[in-house]
Amino acid sequence: MQADDLHAPERVLISEQYTAEVDTAVIQQGDCRIEGREYRVSDGVTAYTYRATGIGDCSFFDQTVTEPGVVWYYSYESGDWVCQTLAEGTFSSPVVVVELDPGTTYFFALPRTVVLRENDSMEYLPEQDGSLNITQTEEGLQLTVTGHGLEEGRVSDALILTSPDKIMNWDVSNCAKAWVSYVNNDSMLWCYGGYYRESPYNYIPTGTNYYYCCAACYCIRGFLSRTPPCQEAPALTILMLDTMAQRQNSYGYWATEPGSGWLQSYYGIGAGFYDTRFNTELLELYIRAAQKFGGNMFEDAIDRYLAFFTQFADTNHIDTENGGWLIPDYWHPNEHTVPHTSLNHQISECLALYHAAELLGREELFALADRMLLAIEDTGAKWVMPDHDLYYSIQPDGTYVEGDYPCLTYNDLLHLREYLTDSGRAETDTLNYLMSEKLQWMTNNGVTGYEKG
Repeated sequence: MQADDLHAPERVLISEQYTAEVDTAVIQQGDCRIEGREYRVSDGVTAYTYRATGIGDCSFFDQTVTEPGVVWYYSYESGDWVCQTLAEGTFSSPVVVVELDPGTTYFFALPRTVVLRENDSMEYLPEQDGSLNITQTEEGLQLTVTGHGLEEGRVSDALILTSPDKIMNWDVSNCAKAWVSYVNNDSMLWCYGGYYRESPYNYIPTGTNYYYCCAACYCIRGFLSRTPPCQEAPALTILMLDTMAQRQNSYGYWATEPGSGWLQSYYGIGAGFYDTRFNTELLELYIRAAQKFGGNMFEDAIDRYLAFFTQFADTNHIDTENGGWLIPDYWHPNEHTVPHTSLNHQISECLALYHAAELLGREELFALADRMLLAIEDTGAKWVMPDHDLYYSIQPDGTYVEGDYPCLTYNDLLHLREYLTDSGRAETDTLNYLMSEKLQWMTNNGVTGYEKG
């Protein structure tokens, strides 16, 4: 499924550091249909993302190599990575890397098969995990990546990186190690359509091994942070950010497609809702990519989201005493009750707006961020509970609600304070006060996972 080098690419993603030529293709393979996207990045790494439908097993990669080399895979028995001489065998680690002695690298994120469920959710079938099969033939060693268990209503997804050079540094926490860590610790399932994570118990639908597409792509943050030193990271990051950009809806936000039982019962907010925190996390990733890559490779996604958010804030905010704006956490195009504003959402959105304003040089974004900061100052001490913890949220009627995270909000306050200090903007006494109160509560309750600054 590789593009013809002689034809013009369908799309070109451009930054100062990298360009990526993007093509799509569909092939029929027996009873299976495979669609894919190919990203030929200017640093020499090519990334492929695939989705197969149909009946039975399918092959995403089939190539014979004649040079000696090694194969790297994660062993669940030892809990560590294993390197062995390239030879016949079958591997089912989430990621397997083949390195040939001349330098050629193959990075296989092996196929995962899922059942498609309602509201863009998936039921993962671990017993159908794909494999890399290495077989000795007369011509050499045949490398075959196979997806298993396809039938009606199922898909199998795979991701592959190739490079003519040796790109993996196994002395650092490279992207292969990070990928397996996200699978093991964060229940990550990267699919052809984006970043999926386990569905909460109150999502609709939910169940054992149910996953939903989450706009807050925590794995992309990790891969982007490895750019540099990891040479495989840029192609992986570009593919993933582009995949998420294609999920942006006509309003300009990234919807959480499942329903949420508590949002439905409390506010009448149905499936396909807007979550300000998830969207803010993704906005920050696009901003960081622009800063790292130089230029704005995903300028359209950023501009469309900011156009939505500024209009959303203008029409849905709640005024505070001195003209600050509290922004509700959730929204849906269908009519619903105005939801609460949580402190962590408000802080993270405020900081992201400052970052976007600096990247784009837009004074109206600075002004909106200032208004959101003013709302925090206006409400100030009202966020503090008698035991020094912070309230989680404020309702439109001014009622404060308990249930704050152990340290997330403290970390958000720290990041906002650091930005205000480093940028020369006024650091507020309110942030210091809220942090000191939360720190006292964390100390009293043995919470140690907070950032120290």
